[in-house]
Amino acid sequence: MKTLTMFAMSMAFCSYVSNGFAAEVEVTWMDPTCGYFVVQLPESDVPEKFGLFSARGLPLPKVGDRVEGNMTEIETQLKNLRSGETHNVIHWADAKLHEQLVRNTPVQCASKWKNRKKR
Repeated sequence: MKTLTMFAMSMAFCSYVSNGFAAEVEVTWMDPTCGYFVVQLPESDVPEKFGLFSARGLPLPKVGDRVEGNMTEIETQLKNLRSGETHNVIHWADAKLHEQLVRNTPVQCASKWKNRKKR
């Protein structure tokens, strides 16, 4: 009985730890030409409020989709709560402002040039 109780407690602890870094976030910007997207990170004590990710293949999330997964790992999977699809992604950076991340996406991201002023 004691072994069974210890096993149940360790399973509960493991599920708590594995979900401790998981978060549900919203995609706020996405560029289908390069597969990069920005999410609004959950509220926390850190000043960075947005995260930059790149999809490692199809399908790509859409703006407004809510995704869930680990926001602290570099390579992770995000589950799309709207479609149920899983996205394999790389977490590149976090920033205080959404525009900082969009501005620093690779040059092949076509939509980053859309609102730029011509000089």
